[in-house]
Amino acid sequence: MEDSSVAELVQLGLTRYEAQSYLALIGRDDGTPAEIARIGNIPRPRAYDVLASLAERGFVAPVSGSPGLRYRAKPPDQVFDSLLAVRRHDLETLASRSRELAVELQARFVDGQGRAEPLDYVEVLRDPAHTVQRIERLWQGAQEEILAMVRPPYLAAPPSDEATLPSRAGIRAIYARPLLDDPDLVRLLEAYERLGEDLRICDDVPLKMTVVDRQSVAFNMPDPVENGSSVTTIVVHHRDLAATLSIAFETLWGQASTLADSVPEPAADTDA
Repeated sequence: MEDSSVAELVQLGLTRYEAQSYLALIGRDDGTPAEIARIGNIPRPRAYDVLASLAERGFVAPVSGSPGLRYRAKPPDQVFDSLLAVRRHDLETLASRSRELAVELQARFVDGQGRAEPLDYVEVLRDPAHTVQRIERLWQGAQEEILAMVRPPYLAAPPSDEATLPSRAGIRAIYARPLLDDPDLVRLLEAYERLGEDLRICDDVPLKMTVVDRQSVAFNMPDPVENGSSVTTIVVHHRDLAATLSIAFETLWGQASTLADSVPEPAADTDA
């Protein structure tokens, strides 16, 4: 039995036993179910229903006038045309139903686009390392403007000689004055200023937050129960909230002073 021929007949719509039985019959004038089971290598009890199925589909025909039940194969050119006609009809039916189903489901799809999961525009971050990475990605994706308000603690502050800023967006930042108590942070702010960040110093920054492109906001919420030792960062992609917090930023910006005016000059050397 040629496995390739069996496989091709299966692709055309026959079962494997039907394909094996038909190939067994076309090599002889006719045969009984027992003979076809032996030649076609199919279980003998299955040969009867397999040949009956082939007869119903027009691949074989019972031999009339024979003493027992015998079948004869019909010519391949006849049965294949019939088989292809059946497959074409099946495909046309499938294509028609697919078009109808597409129309039915399209309406459901369009209707579903206006139904988002509640608060799917909110991200809640509790791991400090993950928070730093997420804010960095938010800044790197900025296209126009970043507004930032920074208060202690300053997470993952880089050395001043490694300071970098996103290249595409302008940055304005307000820093809480207590940060100036750390000389390393003063040097870092001076480095940011040299890189192009427009920064101001304010006595009181009530909330550590950033607004990106007037559409995304990230802010820290210290846990009041744990006295601020545990912080949750909320990222919200919402233009109205971004607009509201931008107004708060501009209010503080108007009250803040420049870095040069905020950092005291080194004391003069009286021994010189």
